Amino acid sequence: MASTGIDEVRAWILRRHPARTTLPLDENLIENRLVDSLSFVELVYAIEGAAHVEIDFDTIDLQDFQTLSSIEKAFFTIA
Repeated sequence: MASTGIDEVRAWILRRHPARTTLPLDENLIENRLVDSLSFVELVYAIEGAAHVEIDFDTIDLQDFQTLSSIEKAFFTIA
């Protein structure tokens, strides 16, 4: 079971790619096709559920979704 929100997001991605067992924080999710245009919306919902936030689709910055590290910084780090 995931211990933190970012671990929940990592687990969500790994469930979609059963051949993978690890996912480094700095791996580019989009360039490596771990998240594509069809699964991007689902990724946003997974982040919302894990971080208990609402993400406004009108103000999405794709840079915030490139890696687990950028997701963690954008949605799981308390300012």
